[in-house]
Amino acid sequence: MTKSPTAYILDTRTFVAGALPSKLGDLYVTEGVLGEAQRTHRTMNRSVALMEEGRLKKAQAGKEDLRVVREHTAEIGEAGRLSEVDLGVAAAALRMSRAGRSVVVVTDDYALQNLLSRMKLRYQRVTHKGISREVTYRYRCSVCGKLFDVPVDQCLDCGSPVERIRSKVKRITRDSSP
Repeated sequence: MTKSPTAYILDTRTFVAGALPSKLGDLYVTEGVLGEAQRTHRTMNRSVALMEEGRLKKAQAGKEDLRVVREHTAEIGEAGRLSEVDLGVAAAALRMSRAGRSVVVVTDDYALQNLLSRMKLRYQRVTHKGISREVTYRYRCSVCGKLFDVPVDQCLDCGSPVERIRSKVKRITRDSSP
C-alpha cells in the first residue's frame, strides 16, 4: 500500500508571495482562500493557472470540523483575530488529518499558526519567521482589572476599554512543533 503524498493547504499569503511549497505533494485550497486570491490580477492568475494545470485541488471542511476549530479558537483567545477564511483553512486541515492524510498548512498568519500548533496540526511558513511560542490570550479591563475569556470591547462591569493580554505561553521550536 502506497502512502498518500503530503497535502499542502495553501493560505492566501502563498499566492501573494508567489511561494509554493518546494516539496512534492498535493496542493489544496479552500473556497475562501480561492476567493481572496482572485481579488487581484496577479494572484488570480497564479491560482487559475494552478487549477487549470490540475496542480491545485479544492479542500473542504464540514460543520463538525468548523465547530471543533471554533472551540479551539475560543480556548486560546484568538476568537475575533482569525477570519472565516482562516477558520476554513484550519477546518480543512483538521478534516484531512482525521482522514489519515499527512497535512501541512502553508501560512504566515501568526494567529493561524498559533491555532494550528495548539491543535497539533503542522504548518509551514511562507516568507516570515513564524511563531516560536504557543500563546493563550485573555482579555482584561484596563481600569478594574476584570478578566474575560472572550474578546469584548468594553468591560461589562465598568464600561472601560478591554485589552488583550497573554495568559499562558509555551515555547516551541520548529523541530517540536506539530
